Amino acid sequence: MMIPKLSHFNSAWKLAAGTIVVLLVSVQIKDAPVGFVDANGSSSDSSGQCLDLDSNQDMDSLVANARQIFITMPAKAGGSSMKRFTKLCMKNAGHKNILSIEGLWKDYLVDSLHVQSIIASHLYREADFLRLINSPSRETLMIHTHREESSRVASAVKQIAQSICGFTGQYSNQKQTVPTKFNVRKNNTHCILDERSFVNDIAANSAEVGFSTHRLLTCQSYKAIQENAPQLVFLHYKQVDKLQKLLAKHHCPEMLDELPIRANMAEDKSLKVLLHKKGLMKPGIQWMLKNGYMQRGPLWSGL
Repeated sequence: MMIPKLSHFNSAWKLAAGTIVVLLVSVQIKDAPVGFVDANGSSSDSSGQCLDLDSNQDMDSLVANARQIFITMPAKAGGSSMKRFTKLCMKNAGHKNILSIEGLWKDYLVDSLHVQSIIASHLYREADFLRLINSPSRETLMIHTHREESSRVASAVKQIAQSICGFTGQYSNQKQTVPTKFNVRKNNTHCILDERSFVNDIAANSAEVGFSTHRLLTCQSYKAIQENAPQLVFLHYKQVDKLQKLLAKHHCPEMLDELPIRANMAEDKSLKVLLHKKGLMKPGIQWMLKNGYMQRGPLWSGL
């Protein structure tokens, strides 16, 4: 699919920061097979054609013809589910974020004569994205899942709260300091955190909050897409179930009856988090998200 002008796709590029969307109006990509799949499963280009996730349609053809598929994403955009699926489909554990580990990804890719055909990884930095974009092959398909940034950050905030209360993720090695820093009090159903300490951690772009779309899709990233014309698809994170079905069809058909594979889902987290400040108990993360914090964006100041 050839897309002569990104200005036709402002709605599809809401995945990026508002400032980047404005900058894209004058950007042109010549002969770059860039496709978009939105939350409903398709997105029209300037000629009225669509990338369809159904069997025997556009995406099916791209997946079938690709010898190597890289699936990338920022934090909280379907990555855990796609990495879990890839591990099962390829029957290879590997490193969960291989494309973001400096030095390790190269050894991994050349360690065997038969590199696995699907690799899924979160990306942390612009350089991680550029490394793939700058070395395209006509037989390589890149699929980048995205999520509207306010929704992504809100999910990341909830994830960090759960990690603090459970001493998991980046907080797993801080069991001595986390309870004091956040004044953690919890039982089997509820967890109470000090509001100020929690908000300060979020404002510092901690963990999942900081691994954002803005870090990856920069002006330099779009310039690289324009210059290198990779075979690249931007996929809305709500479409990863359909993507798994297409990938399984061509790479691990024995898994079709087991799909979708899901991991780190919000409905699996039953612990309710509350915030405490100066004798007042606030109804947790939902209160914080609804009362102004999120309106300041992921980079907060003056807190």
